Amino acid sequence: MSENKLSTNEQAQTADAPVKASYTEYKVIPSQGYCMIVKCRKGDQTVVLKTLKEEYRERVLLRNALKREFKQCQRLNHSGIVRYQGLVEVDGYGLCIEEEYVEGRTLQAYLKENHTDDEKVGIVNQIADALRYAHQQGITHRNIKPSNVLITKQGDYVKLIDFSVLSPEDVKPTADTTRFMAPELKDQTMAADGTADIYSLGTIMKVMGLTLAYSEVIKRCCAFKRSDRYNNIDELFGDLNHEGSSFSMPKIGKGTVVLGLIIAVIVGVGALLYNYGGALVDQVGKIDVSSVFKSDAETAPEDTMRVNVAGQADSLSTEAEAPATGKLAFMNKMKPALYKDLDDIFEKNSTDRARLTKAIKTYYRGLIHANDTLDNEQRAEVDRVFGDYVKQKKAALN
Repeated sequence: MSENKLSTNEQAQTADAPVKASYTEYKVIPSQGYCMIVKCRKGDQTVVLKTLKEEYRERVLLRNALKREFKQCQRLNHSGIVRYQGLVEVDGYGLCIEEEYVEGRTLQAYLKENHTDDEKVGIVNQIADALRYAHQQGITHRNIKPSNVLITKQGDYVKLIDFSVLSPEDVKPTADTTRFMAPELKDQTMAADGTADIYSLGTIMKVMGLTLAYSEVIKRCCAFKRSDRYNNIDELFGDLNHEGSSFSMPKIGKGTVVLGLIIAVIVGVGALLYNYGGALVDQVGKIDVSSVFKSDAETAPEDTMRVNVAGQADSLSTEAEAPATGKLAFMNKMKPALYKDLDDIFEKNSTDRARLTKAIKTYYRGLIHANDTLDNEQRAEVDRVFGDYVKQKKAALN
């Protein structure tokens, strides 16, 4: 990592009056939007220049945006935020912000490397810590998304980049940006504050596949009304690290049941068919969900259950399986919680088959709704494990 070589006085001057500068070994890094990113050399130091693409360089609004971004961020001094080192004029590139160079990759690339949930939560904590510092300085990022989170190659440390100072009215945001943008930023109904960044961080947690253990945290982060979100990062930290200490499936309360039924009936079928098409229908068909909810009298496989003195099924212990890897690694944590929840459902409803069937269906709908980011392969594995265990439990009751 490079260090900020500019003194406080130099920064104060360049914030309003950029200085002429020259570099060597220019290399343009592909980027979206109106900005161009250029990697280059400043003596023996590698730095990055953030400038406007050629077709935008004469737009006063965008030139002023670069100046405001530098003026706002030059005083930030946190290990999780890229260092803003100077505002310069460079021949061939015009007005530029000189930034610290980070040897790393974006969060998008990081997520393709099949990291564990614990490692992902560590990244979330780092992002949150950097945001907490920025908020303490009175600065809201306003543009948190995977492409604006860099992860270093050495040590997997977070570096936030591209603080936004423009509104959607100034420059039309891309679909990638609006996906992570808080509602009040999209429609400009109120000025952005720290809760807008919290909303974006919750959306990032969804993309990271953390909906299983952190569904309640994500739900609160992504509340439509900002008064329903965490008030600040410290509140988020409290729930994030408390829930992360032990995995548990989302609790299905009365309100959630009603909401889940409405969503499942009105929206769920259409959305699932639209997103997954024939592949999903084929996978759901394979587990024969309808047969799971019937009072069939299948025989449970040997050595899969324990029976208490009264002859009732006490709990099922699945046959030893090799730990799942890759995209299915999340099942290593999900299975124990899923089995425990189903054990509780059977224990509470075993004497009333109609009520048991209803409880299983409700839990299944809530489970799928809470994990809407799973791809076809992951969803099929959840269905298989869920269906096999329910069949074994029902067989043990006969």
